Amino acid sequence: MNYDPALPSVADMAVRARKRIPGFAFDYLEGGIGNEECLRRNRSDLNDVILWPRYLTDVTEVDTRCKLFGHQYDLGLGVSPVGLGNMMWPNAEVHLASAAQEANIPYVLSTMSTTPLETIAELAPDVGWFQLYVPREHDVMQDMIKRVDNAGFNALVITVDLPIGAKRDKELKNGLILPFRLTPRLFKQAICRPTWSLLTLRYGIPNFVNLAPYGKVENINHLGEFLTHFFTSGVTPERIREIRSLWQGPLIIKGPLRSADLEQCHALGVDGVIISNHAGRQLDAAPSSIKALSQLPQHLHNKLTVIIDSGIRAGLDVIRAKALGARAAFSGRSFLYAMAAVGSDGGRQVIEIYRDEIKRSLQQLGCKEFESMDASWLEP
Repeated sequence: MNYDPALPSVADMAVRARKRIPGFAFDYLEGGIGNEECLRRNRSDLNDVILWPRYLTDVTEVDTRCKLFGHQYDLGLGVSPVGLGNMMWPNAEVHLASAAQEANIPYVLSTMSTTPLETIAELAPDVGWFQLYVPREHDVMQDMIKRVDNAGFNALVITVDLPIGAKRDKELKNGLILPFRLTPRLFKQAICRPTWSLLTLRYGIPNFVNLAPYGKVENINHLGEFLTHFFTSGVTPERIREIRSLWQGPLIIKGPLRSADLEQCHALGVDGVIISNHAGRQLDAAPSSIKALSQLPQHLHNKLTVIIDSGIRAGLDVIRAKALGARAAFSGRSFLYAMAAVGSDGGRQVIEIYRDEIKRSLQQLGCKEFESMDASWLEP
């Protein structure tokens, strides 16, 4: 094992993370929307996916590689975008980008990251993708896409499942405000986590550095208010056509769940989709991502590169998603749990956990190649 056996799973890392970071940061990372029914469905529906092993097969060696948009990655696993990454652990985004580059897996940087996009592009030149929340103003959108292109990101991910900022009760109760600053209430939580606090003083208070040039972050006190103020309230087909004309690389839409929406994405010239319910953070009545994936007709898989996120917590989940037709599975919380639990080496350790679990799951199932895992393993 190339990781600490005292923390052998993402679940174990989440337990330790709670003890090492302030409550407002953990609630932001852990929490969903409403009563968190969608959050629970993401996990329970994944657990319900049963795979039938095939024995009498030599699985001494298995191939875990995955090809996405012409690039051969070492695992069918990627890092989903998470806003305010450095709030969960200081300098987390830098460490995660470096770990992803070393491991040759996709790393998706959020528009709401707290590290300059140019810095991340340098750290992850082969695996860096950028996730864009579409700005309300066209000139701002065009400038951001130009910056992403000039920085050298390999793919552009457009999030469409956030037409309006969410009301998340845990964030409201904890007093999380934006731009992030340590109010007396947050300070009380922070002083109980001295390592986090000292590192935050060292690296600086997290802020939306990639949006600062546009002068739109002043006087915004809540995440939902900020998102509603700065970004468009619903990404339209016209916007996607405009983005397609500005971006020549792989274009991926994150958030569609319905087959009809995927059909429209293909008609607009999109290369891939990430089936996602925003990790259970936007609509409590939304279906789980894995259920939405399971209902896609085969012809859509033939037209688009289909990826999934929301609820992925183990290597076996990646295999489950592949059996249901996803080319790869991404996770956001897993990687931030690891950063909070372990520190600067957390990204490498969680990747090695996933690598071990993916390899062992393939071996146990009698599947010699990740790319060969398909629906035939779902039934005896």
